[in-house]
Amino acid sequence: MSALDRFESFMEQIVEGSVARLFRSPVQPAEIAKRLERAMESQQTVGVRRVIVPNAYRVFLNPQDMAVFSQMRREIEHEMATYLADLAQERGFSMLEHPHVELVVDATVPQRSIQVIAETTAGKREATSDQTQVFQAGPADVTAIRARLLLTLRGINHTIPLESTLLTIGRGLNNDIILEDERVSRHHAQLRYRARRFWIADVGSTNGTFVNGEQIAEQVLRDNDTISLGGLEVIFKEA
Repeated sequence: MSALDRFESFMEQIVEGSVARLFRSPVQPAEIAKRLERAMESQQTVGVRRVIVPNAYRVFLNPQDMAVFSQMRREIEHEMATYLADLAQERGFSMLEHPHVELVVDATVPQRSIQVIAETTAGKREATSDQTQVFQAGPADVTAIRARLLLTLRGINHTIPLESTLLTIGRGLNNDIILEDERVSRHHAQLRYRARRFWIADVGSTNGTFVNGEQIAEQVLRDNDTISLGGLEVIFKEA
């Protein structure tokens, strides 16, 4: 059973009585878990022997959304931390400490939205974030190679910088790279940075993902590769 399966199984077990209202909330626990996963994936520090990911996570929710979680807040925070620990182990990531997740009320966050801040901390966790030691944890290895996609539309060149280790591509507004073209599926492909290279994977698109004319399920990318997303072409550049 995967880390996400275990987390969802836990949430199913507590759907009784008043706790059932959690699953009528516009913000679902599984959505928060997936947002935490994205925060972990996007802030990797690649070392010689290991890849370090954040261990301290703060989830900011609108007061109305947070009210739904108040009854089980601590238990959910604990289970989300366990989920992140299991996920890191599954993917071969290292953490400097066991992960900590905190749900925070923030009136500036729009209702039905989720905002996450992730940090890599070491030493005993103090009451305030000002007292924690923060290491540089971000996509430094990604920006160092200046990877980007080049897209030409109506004779105009567009540059899309790749500044994260996990990027989703599609027509849907919840993607990291949004391409408003009818040939592109709502959720079309995923770019992932691992082993110091970018990989592209199709995520069940209607019209397929191609690299240099060959349809792929997943493939490593090289400088000047032509990616076709259902017919919409972009060029991958590393320099």
